[in-house]
Amino acid sequence: MNIRQIIAPVTLLALAALLIAELPQAIAGRARHYDWFGPIIDTRSILMDHYVEPPDEAAMQQATIAALVESLDDPYTIYVPPEDTDDFRKDLSGHYTGIGAHVRGHEGRLRILSPMDGSPALEAGVRAGDIVLKIDEFDTLDQPVQDCIDHLLGPPGSTVDVTVLHTDDTEETLAVIRRPIAAPTVSGLMRRDRQWRFLVDEARGIAYVRVDQFTGDTVPQLVAALSPLKSSGRLQGLVLDLRGNPGGALPAAVDMAELFLADGDIVSIAPEREDRASERRTFPAKRGHALEDIPLTVLIDAQSASASEIVAGALGDNNRALIVGERSFGKGSVQEVRPLDGDHGMLKFTTAYYYLPSGRNLHRRKGDPDAVWGVDPSLGCVVPEDFDAKRARLTNRWTWDAITPDEPEVPDILDDTWLRDEFGDAALAEAVALLRHHSEHGAWPALESDEDPAYPPLQAELDAALDQREAIAKHLIELQEEILRLQGSERTVDRGLVGLPDDVDVSGAEIVIRDKGGRVVGTWRVAEGENIRSSLDAVELVPVDTDDAAESTTADEG
Repeated sequence: MNIRQIIAPVTLLALAALLIAELPQAIAGRARHYDWFGPIIDTRSILMDHYVEPPDEAAMQQATIAALVESLDDPYTIYVPPEDTDDFRKDLSGHYTGIGAHVRGHEGRLRILSPMDGSPALEAGVRAGDIVLKIDEFDTLDQPVQDCIDHLLGPPGSTVDVTVLHTDDTEETLAVIRRPIAAPTVSGLMRRDRQWRFLVDEARGIAYVRVDQFTGDTVPQLVAALSPLKSSGRLQGLVLDLRGNPGGALPAAVDMAELFLADGDIVSIAPEREDRASERRTFPAKRGHALEDIPLTVLIDAQSASASEIVAGALGDNNRALIVGERSFGKGSVQEVRPLDGDHGMLKFTTAYYYLPSGRNLHRRKGDPDAVWGVDPSLGCVVPEDFDAKRARLTNRWTWDAITPDEPEVPDILDDTWLRDEFGDAALAEAVALLRHHSEHGAWPALESDEDPAYPPLQAELDAALDQREAIAKHLIELQEEILRLQGSERTVDRGLVGLPDDVDVSGAEIVIRDKGGRVVGTWRVAEGENIRSSLDAVELVPVDTDDAAESTTADEG
């Protein structure tokens, strides 16, 4: 018998035997999946048949999906319902159709921080500092900022009438033709004649570039910004500012790190599941670039997240740059986006974690304050920034970023003192000082260890939480007084340090607590900088006669 005639039946029998052996297991596995859906199907059936009113079946389906996602307790895993998918895609791409302006809420209105370069807003006459009064017939007064922005968006080619109040108190209605806007993600130190100035120190060739987000356009924008300086020999040092950068596309982060690395690993991604251990993937630096030898400092803060942490971590771990600022945010998880069949929305879900070349997991784990996360500043390069300083820096930045004919004057030499005091950026002053030292000595200065890099961001979070609690307490007081007013109550309640003159300095004051018998049970000193007045505004306080207080004090001391 021909050997082929023998092999064919034997192979068929082997496959049949394998199928028979595997089939029960496959059926059992599928049965377990179906069993899991049993209670959900039963619940739906009961409600659809017996609920007092006809249920909204689509809403029930979306709620079920949302509940599955919420059970993971992962803020980065989300369900995007069908009605939100277009906005979600726009946010991912960084592209939208509108007028092209940076905006912010201001005293109940929308304020133009600056029209974008080459934008419809700029062409129509929108100016930095304009207050938007109306968008078509939509009055912006006391409207949410996002609602105002939504009215500025629309189909390409459509016209929107924007009524603005200019800084000279003249009112004007401008017809702006909407078109697709690719939000720029790379910018320089300040505007000069409407163009970005990148050089901080022209004599030493030290440049500055800020990256606000990582999209597919980011690396080409960065290369376009730095290439003229590099080709002319004027780029001898660089400050790469990643503060406040929430991240973005992983390929953009890898490509940016490769601009500055000749070799070494950039980042690894891996799930924390044994059944997916083989999926670990490492991204090495695999191509040379003209920027790989430029002395480099990288600015990060507690809002630098995800892709910005990858770049800073790769450059720091490979000893390619000094990292200056605060410990980063700790968003070290990888998300994937998949559409749900049948136009039922989209899922963005976490599939893996980011690991730096040192092996450090970038991700900050919820409920574990002692864990190590994110990217730390280099030795001696911690520059903490409290909430007020950060807000002042970001507010001041638009003085220099805005496209305006009234550009502020700057000195010929931007020394460290000017950068810190006038420009309002202590971390930038430190980064430039390090590069100036490197330019003069050919090496970084010897730096001493500084405070725990995790402390500034944790303290900032605590301060923000305390401020929020204080604001909520004040609001509750106002709400209670409004309730009393509506109820017709004539009772008024004095709260806080009633009778204490406003010009009395209570910082560093002592608080003495007595029991009902007048005995002192403890004394506390108010720390410098704490606002004891506002903290006590939520408390109904009854002034005590000073003579009585003095007698009680004498009795206690005796």
